[in-house]
Amino acid sequence: MDEAVEVLVVDGASTDNTEEVVGERVRRWPNLRYVKLTKRGGIDADLAESVSLAKGEYCWLFSGDDLMREGALIKALAWLDQGHDVYICKHSNCDRDMHVLNEHPVFRTDEVRVAELGDGAQRLGYLTEGITSEALFSFMSGLIIRREKWLSVESQDQFMGSCWAHAARLLAAAQMQLRVCYVGEVWLDKRGDNDSFLDRGIVNRLRIAVDGYQGIAHQYFGKDSEETAQVRRLLRNDLKLPVWMYARRRTLDVPELENRKELDRLMDACFSDPGLAPWLTRNAYRYAPLTAYRIFAFLSRCPPAVPFGKGQGLSRAYVLATSFNLHRHTEPWGCSGADAGCAAGSSWAGSRNRGGGRCFDGQYG
Repeated sequence: MDEAVEVLVVDGASTDNTEEVVGERVRRWPNLRYVKLTKRGGIDADLAESVSLAKGEYCWLFSGDDLMREGALIKALAWLDQGHDVYICKHSNCDRDMHVLNEHPVFRTDEVRVAELGDGAQRLGYLTEGITSEALFSFMSGLIIRREKWLSVESQDQFMGSCWAHAARLLAAAQMQLRVCYVGEVWLDKRGDNDSFLDRGIVNRLRIAVDGYQGIAHQYFGKDSEETAQVRRLLRNDLKLPVWMYARRRTLDVPELENRKELDRLMDACFSDPGLAPWLTRNAYRYAPLTAYRIFAFLSRCPPAVPFGKGQGLSRAYVLATSFNLHRHTEPWGCSGADAGCAAGSSWAGSRNRGGGRCFDGQYG
């Protein structure tokens, strides 16, 4: 990092040594700013606060357990010249030790696509081409947003605490106009097997995903709309049968934590659409013997993870927000996700200042 970059760290009232870790880097790099909040607001509120505190034109939201690939920031800056409202990049899936396992799909192909989500026909075509919910903003670290567009709509308070308030706010903006660009390139490595929201159980984790995203679809597309049906399809691709079978097994192993009746409700909500594939999944979930799943789990040595994004591995004790201001230079520069005091890990947001300056803002947790 050089003096062209400003990093804003917003600490969501952490109780660990975040202030000490960041303070050491503030002394070494004067372009680093640190703000500690007086109380914990939760990931949705603290994320919104970080964007509010940012100064640039675009914000790259970034989760604490993910790593930006070398050169990704330079690539992102080049794309921002096109002036879209939201950019979506791809990421790899990694194990806990950041060994790359595979690339996470977002759309049917990785060709560049641009859609105006305020236009009904373009919106439906965009959703139809999606493979996972990341096409509709579920993975926080994969999003670069125009700050002006974000601030053009009020906070969607009904979704605060859902873990998806950022997606709700973008879809609220799309009621008027929201131009989205999918770049089709892998810019991030996402850490797996580290979901802090699993502490209340896998059934609750599924509730966050299914009820949360379907609630957003009902609010902005309508309960019986074609778009909402597409959102359910994206959720089904995120949450395949092994996840449900694992959750079913957990309701037997730890019934004091996992609720089978609630799990059945979530399965019906997610796989309620007509068609052979949803029908087969519903019936396999309900009637397939758990012995087969236990054998699979034993051979694979690990249960399936819940493949949902949005920085769900963030510590709930604190959320740091980091903001970068990247000003135009006649000389090349670069940075990596490991720079600028990212040891605490969390989410980043990036932005460009029109008329000569660029700013990247981010959030850590």
